Amino acid sequence: MWQDRFSGWSGLAAAPAALVVMAAAQPVQAASARDVAKVAVPTTVQIVNVLEPSSSGSGAIISQDGETYFVLTADHVVQNPNTAYQIVTSKKVTYEVKEVKRFRQGETGTDLAIVTFETKDELSIAPLANSDETGIGSGVYVSGYAAPSQGQTEAEYAFTNGVVNNVRTSDPEGYNLRYDAVTRKGMSGGPVFDVSGRIVGVHGRGEGDGAVSVESGGVQGQVSLKTGFNNAIPVNVFLARAEEMGVKKEQLSVDDKPPANEDADEVKPGEAKGWFNEFASNLIRGLGERLLRRLLPW
Repeated sequence: MWQDRFSGWSGLAAAPAALVVMAAAQPVQAASARDVAKVAVPTTVQIVNVLEPSSSGSGAIISQDGETYFVLTADHVVQNPNTAYQIVTSKKVTYEVKEVKRFRQGETGTDLAIVTFETKDELSIAPLANSDETGIGSGVYVSGYAAPSQGQTEAEYAFTNGVVNNVRTSDPEGYNLRYDAVTRKGMSGGPVFDVSGRIVGVHGRGEGDGAVSVESGGVQGQVSLKTGFNNAIPVNVFLARAEEMGVKKEQLSVDDKPPANEDADEVKPGEAKGWFNEFASNLIRGLGERLLRRLLPW
């Protein structure tokens, strides 16, 4: 479990102050893109809008309480109270969302939400980092389920690399981390990982740069332009209100150490799909082996 690998808040609180300072000064070793994907694939989920599938998004499993799992996502992904939502994991297993807890009231405030689902299955939990340590130049990876392209019927797992190029403090919806990782529709609500495989933010907004007029088949229209920059809400915004949202701090895996000062590896075309197929297959095979061990006496 990630909880065993990383020091949580309770452990830090019990440690002498001098030891905490020493530990915080040691950066966490960077991992390869493949190793970060090994964390991202089983913890990133698709959040399906049953009434309007084209409005589906992504999220990350960040905690567990018994048979209840907690998914961190963007509020706008689950803001419609008139539809049901489903969680689809990398194993292609679907669970019904039991509850949506919104950080904001109405249409203003922090664009975050917690959704819960229940299962007896053993699922992976993503580790979180201290996002205050994420600054300009930090390497990041964005994980999520991109909406189907033309001719496709299923969302496609996407995992892209980038670098943080701006950190703000006053965005009204909380989108204070800005980076250049390529994203697509459907990835909103998905996790942003640092180079050590820990969540530092929740992706949710791309920047527009106006519109241009185009003509196709004699019909005039407007096409929006994107700058290529995207934004995330730092995970510390969630951590500050975790218990208010029903998530117990002792059930989170939080590592306060700063990330390594390294760029994210370039994720080449086709690599994300290959890693997804590999890690999802391993998860399914591992689940089958655990079930066999329960059923057989040897």
